[in-house]
Amino acid sequence: MQCFNHQTDAIGICKHCQRALCIECCSDLGDGLACKGHEDEVHHLNSLIQNSKRAYASSPKASLFGPAFNVFMGLVFVYFGFEKGLDSFLFILGAGFVIFGVATLIYNTKYFKKVTTNYET
Repeated sequence: MQCFNHQTDAIGICKHCQRALCIECCSDLGDGLACKGHEDEVHHLNSLIQNSKRAYASSPKASLFGPAFNVFMGLVFVYFGFEKGLDSFLFILGAGFVIFGVATLIYNTKYFKKVTTNYET
């Protein structure tokens, strides 16, 4: 692989523009190489990657809020529907919320267990 500017042997690739760089053309930023002049863009890319990692790490916990809310609302609807009789629209709606919340909880638990296992390896 040859340097984009000098046609000499390249030592790496710019993380921003993906061009091959020789030792004279690159800046080592610790988390990647950058062309001279692309240092700010590479710092920005690195900060985006770090923010994404933090957000992704909190996803398994955050994925429980939606199912918990659906089950809670379902139980509220079932309660008020039960007072009006089992034929009530509220009872049927509540049962649907509970079933959807439990199904979503099961899916999220399996999904994030699989993803975090793959992510750690």
